[in-house]
Amino acid sequence: MNAIDYDALRAAIVSGAAHIEVTPVEPAHIEDIAWSGSRVHLENVAAQLRRVATGEVEYLAVRADGNAVSTGGIDFAKEAGAGTIWQLATHARLEGLGLASRLMQELESRSLRRGVNRFRLAVELDNARARRLYEHLGYRVTAESDASWDAEAADGSRFLYTTKVTEMVKIV
Repeated sequence: MNAIDYDALRAAIVSGAAHIEVTPVEPAHIEDIAWSGSRVHLENVAAQLRRVATGEVEYLAVRADGNAVSTGGIDFAKEAGAGTIWQLATHARLEGLGLASRLMQELESRSLRRGVNRFRLAVELDNARARRLYEHLGYRVTAESDASWDAEAADGSRFLYTTKVTEMVKIV
């Protein structure tokens, strides 16, 4: 696998020269999104990808010139009548280029094709940049709550990460 020149890729995206497409994340290519999180995160993504076949989940990647640069999923089973958007990430060197907006647009579009027009997501309280994006895209704050998930420490050990999140909703 060749190393990606993120400076050149960023320049291509900014200039409009990069080919941008949104594709499903395939289990065989999970290494394409290794930048998105720890080994524990990637194990969770792999578990979510197994749910794709049931129709409960869609998991997508925005690709720029074939490289996965933004990723996330939508869970249709978490709450009846709603799509819960989660695990959104954009490569740190490519933030601010509209890639997450493109991903959100596609997740919402796929949800609408299923007849689901209510979207939910949660964002950590200290992630002001993401919250601004979601508000810009029409999401409104509904509550604050506690959240937790398995995470990986620097030494490779697992632990339960806990945080406070802002819950947001959008109805189309």
